[in-house]
Amino acid sequence: MDTMSNSQNTNITLVLRENVEFFASMFKEIDHKTYDLIRAAMIPSDIHSDADYEYLPETCLKNVLEILAQHLANDRLGWLFLRSCKETFVPRMLATISQTGTIKFALEQFCEALKHQSTDANLYLEQAGNTWWLVREKRGVNESWFKYAEMFSVICMAELLSSLSDEQWRPMQIGIQSYSIEDFAKLPSLEHAQFFTGRPVTAVEISEKMLFSPAAFKPHFQKSTSDTNLKAIEVLSFREQFALAIKPYLSMGKLPIKLAAEILRLNVRTLQRRLKAENIVYKQFIEELVFEQVEKQLQHNNESITQLANRFGYSDTAHFSRSFKRVYKQSPSCFRKQFQK
Repeated sequence: MDTMSNSQNTNITLVLRENVEFFASMFKEIDHKTYDLIRAAMIPSDIHSDADYEYLPETCLKNVLEILAQHLANDRLGWLFLRSCKETFVPRMLATISQTGTIKFALEQFCEALKHQSTDANLYLEQAGNTWWLVREKRGVNESWFKYAEMFSVICMAELLSSLSDEQWRPMQIGIQSYSIEDFAKLPSLEHAQFFTGRPVTAVEISEKMLFSPAAFKPHFQKSTSDTNLKAIEVLSFREQFALAIKPYLSMGKLPIKLAAEILRLNVRTLQRRLKAENIVYKQFIEELVFEQVEKQLQHNNESITQLANRFGYSDTAHFSRSFKRVYKQSPSCFRKQFQK
């Protein structure tokens, strides 16, 4: 199995909002107020509403995994991951692919569909001798969230293979990047697998015979009618990545750079250097993003100018109006009148 590139990744990883909702729903297993846990994970409070954003920074998922691990023992966490994969994640993903052909064809489609879920998703099939592996690449092995993300991934990959083989596949050999077998050997449905630790990638073995056998799809795997042709977010510029990552937090008001860096799990100086390299002036850029949201609000609802100013972090209406007029060459009230019948 090939090793991953060691080159430094300076991009901001984005994930679909629905995946953050999926992981955040696991907070129900914890005997705490879900809202408090969502806030602790630095997930926007309107995550379950019809708010106008499609992506969130992957750091939200890392925060969720760390919080889950703080409150749930590994055995309970393993069962939660298995149930969530079996009941929700795997069926939802399989509903986006063509339900014909071999297991290999289904897996290749699954891997491609996963690329639309995250800018850092890298799942693929690889052959080594007469054995095939379903491989997942991920950076961050020494970070606190990584082990739990890998636990979820191994369970998910196993459930995927089990589903496509009509429960005929059995886990035999699994390579993991983590270094503790104990945390993985007791995971539900994987008790009899042989684990190999400290690998450059996460990989689950599947025999060639099974790989080229017909894929099985359970009756409840209905073809999704949703649009799966999402924007190729993996080719966005840093400016576009940063805008998409920060957009969900603009309703909290104008973000100081320190908070933006905290949300993205970056050192403030690192973020400043990255923005400077892209010729981005932070305060100006944030104001532009804020006014994009303000513009939509002025066009589509009747919220007062004072309420809008307060919601987007302006200390008073006069300051808000002056800033708006500087950008749009007219006051917020005049701008709104253009769209009123």
